[in-house]
Amino acid sequence: MSTAGLINRYVWFVTTIYNRGPISLEELQHRFESHFGRGEELSERQFHRYTDAVEELFDIEICYDRSRRGYVISDREGIDNMAMRKWLLQTFSVNTLLGENPDLKKRVLLEDVPSGQQYLTPIFEAMRENRVLTMTYHSFGRSEATTFDVEPWCVKLFDQRWYMLGMSNYDEPRIYALDRIEALEPTERTFKLPRKFDAEKFFSDYFGIIIGDEEFDVCPVALKVDSWQSKYLRTLPLHHTQTEVEQTEEYSIFEYRLCPSFDFRQKLLSMGDTLEVLSPQELRERIHEKASYTVRNNQFATEQEEYKFKVYKK
Repeated sequence: MSTAGLINRYVWFVTTIYNRGPISLEELQHRFESHFGRGEELSERQFHRYTDAVEELFDIEICYDRSRRGYVISDREGIDNMAMRKWLLQTFSVNTLLGENPDLKKRVLLEDVPSGQQYLTPIFEAMRENRVLTMTYHSFGRSEATTFDVEPWCVKLFDQRWYMLGMSNYDEPRIYALDRIEALEPTERTFKLPRKFDAEKFFSDYFGIIIGDEEFDVCPVALKVDSWQSKYLRTLPLHHTQTEVEQTEEYSIFEYRLCPSFDFRQKLLSMGDTLEVLSPQELRERIHEKASYTVRNNQFATEQEEYKFKVYKK
């Protein structure tokens, strides 16, 4: 069997136990045959090989819970609290469900992630070996692409784009969008990742991938949000520091501690009239200024010529 085929089976194996556990070996064997087709069997020997492979590949231990008489993920709570493993398992779960229900594929719509994913594998390999990469990169702020060496420190998925944090010829690490990379090659040189570097901690003071801001430092932020929008923030917080400090029938007040950088301000603007910035005053003024620009750019003009579509017809 090909490597891809084995990986697919390991993925099915761990996600089935994750979603169905505690599950008996007999039920697991039945589901295995139903999923992969008649004649496909999960022997007890294969089962133990799969558990070993899952632990090696995903660092996930599968054990037998005697009190519940079934196999479970040994530290499910720990996995649920680890963003990377949780994201992987959720992704794999969707893949498994689509495999079990092929007729539903056209009825499951996923967000598109722009090009750049092909560079994830060489970046992962370089991070594992602490290997310097030679990268040709075309940023939006330059008319031409430039080629330089970069030390890949970590990767981050944000707002449908993959980003790499890396150290190049600057004094501080910088963010590079994978969909702006034109070429990427490993070099023979290696680097030492700073001992105290913690990727999660590095981004903890920021909303997304913009690290640092000329206008704002890390500070307390207070938002007044209407009752309907508040429901969305409770289920999907803007930031890990989000705290709801007041709740009424009309609105809620949320407090944060972060750097209100450009991507955070854009998020606030996207929430429109459902939100009011209470503090800091500088952020309130900045949001007001940008909102005023929006009003000015879209204000009604009686003599404005109607736009004529070039592609789409009314």
